[in-house]
Amino acid sequence: MKYFTGSSNVLATLLGLGQTKIDPEILTTAMAAAGIIQGGLFMFTPNLSRKMWGIQDDSIYTLAHLEYVGASILSMGVTCFCLFVLKLEETHKTVGWTLVVWAVENSLALLKQYPAKAGGDPTLQILWLFLMLETIRACFMSAAYTYPHAVMAIYSLAALNGILAAVKPRLSANMYGYREVELNDDQLSTLRCFGYESLAMSVFILGLLNDIQAHTALGLTSMVITAHCAHALVGKVFNATYGNFGSLLFYLWMIFHASYAANLLATKEVGYFMGGVIAIVTTLKLPFLFEYPQIAEEELLSKNSWWWKEVHMGI
Repeated sequence: MKYFTGSSNVLATLLGLGQTKIDPEILTTAMAAAGIIQGGLFMFTPNLSRKMWGIQDDSIYTLAHLEYVGASILSMGVTCFCLFVLKLEETHKTVGWTLVVWAVENSLALLKQYPAKAGGDPTLQILWLFLMLETIRACFMSAAYTYPHAVMAIYSLAALNGILAAVKPRLSANMYGYREVELNDDQLSTLRCFGYESLAMSVFILGLLNDIQAHTALGLTSMVITAHCAHALVGKVFNATYGNFGSLLFYLWMIFHASYAANLLATKEVGYFMGGVIAIVTTLKLPFLFEYPQIAEEELLSKNSWWWKEVHMGI
């Protein structure tokens, strides 16, 4: 009984529903560290990250998009570091350093000829790089008129680009010139990951630009990443074979961000909602021991499935 009571208290604290509250300073510092470490691993060692998460495909396309995922996560870590650790008061400088991460990644991708080698067209990526460089110039020169409009424009476009990649990855790939490339499940799933992470980073920056309190903006960002992890774990459209360890990492990352969303937004409604997401994903995922491919309706209903036989036939 003490075990269950203790577990319930821990869960309540994680979801911001208990009497004990987590210090926001601890949360934001941990987010900065986690973003820089995880983002750096993805961006600079994509093949190692691919193996860690159990992704089977080792094509140039998958490795390139793992780098893009890393740039999104690293830029979030850099933003948190500037805002909450260094406590920079000039938002334009924080945004500038965030965009430097993206400019570096886009430059490296073009120098490595990722689009051409993967069968795509570099035109849009070159346009993104020019937009980033111009916005970085505006940020660090404190251009009063250019800065807010340029940042609002680039992150609004990034948000739309992220939504498209998360919801319609094939259409997104076609936009970037991969019309003749038949993408496999691993490649599509990696592109979806990039879409979600790009959207999350855009929500963070757009929140800051619209004078939303920094902790609240970060909480909204964590809600997007929680949705990403939940989708990856139980969505039919995520068909990549991440394996046990990769699935477990997704599950822990989901709990991490659900806790952040609940504590930083600090409302009971968000806490209960995040708890509900965790409960649903846990219920759906545990019978499959975190194995991919994801739960499909026919598998859940099939009397030939191993779990049906285990439960109903006792074998």
